[in-house]
Amino acid sequence: MYLYEMHQHTADCSACSQGDTIDTVRALKAAGFAGMVLTNHFYHGNTGIRRNLPWADFVGAYEANYELARAEGKRLDFDVLFGIEEGVGAGKEVLLYGITPELLYAHPELRGAQADRDYLPLLSRIVRDGGGLVFQAHPFRIRDYIPRPWETLPAELLDGVEAYNACNSAVENARAARYAREQGLRLSAGSDAHTAEFSGRFGIACPHRLSTAAELADRIAEFVPIARAILGLRSLKIITFGPRPQDFFACNAPIKGLYELGVEVEEN
Repeated sequence: MYLYEMHQHTADCSACSQGDTIDTVRALKAAGFAGMVLTNHFYHGNTGIRRNLPWADFVGAYEANYELARAEGKRLDFDVLFGIEEGVGAGKEVLLYGITPELLYAHPELRGAQADRDYLPLLSRIVRDGGGLVFQAHPFRIRDYIPRPWETLPAELLDGVEAYNACNSAVENARAARYAREQGLRLSAGSDAHTAEFSGRFGIACPHRLSTAAELADRIAEFVPIARAILGLRSLKIITFGPRPQDFFACNAPIKGLYELGVEVEEN
């Protein structure tokens, strides 16, 4: 199984981040991750890029940061995929997966739209028409900048929910996961990391490597539901007791999957 960080910020584009781009890639690689989705705050969020730049220059800053991370990832055999986190009004945010910078270049109307009830329908249509996915970020988060944390975004405008966010409480995550299942939405997990040191707290597991935005969008349904179990089991140790089968296959086949997850098995 391959682990991916699905919610990562860097200081180059997110005003609230202190994460160095190169250090972030190296930290995740060292932690055993196969890749990450770079999800910096965009135009209607806490962007670190001047909003008065020409649209091509504004989007270009995000592409440049992505290319920087991707170059280091290529050197380390680590997948870096492009995404963003965008504000949609009232403190609510969405994570956009399976998109490319080219999609953003082609839609300067995103700049003129107001981050309110009318913005999410526009954003959702553009992203979905371009083959991408829209996930609500950290639902039910209680913060002073979110006036109505109990409200969720319209499910018909979403493809999924970030059900496990490392910066949310266990109660907030449990509510998010329940909401996603009730609405038939896909689940994701991410660290919401703003430093390299915090990266890799949460993530997803996939049976395949992901090298393109299209692969991420196509296969996200395969790996998201098992993400939490994979990360939770990675450092588990199991001690077994009882008679050991004589047949090699009967003895080892049942625990092969545990070894692949990083679980230590001690037989007595």
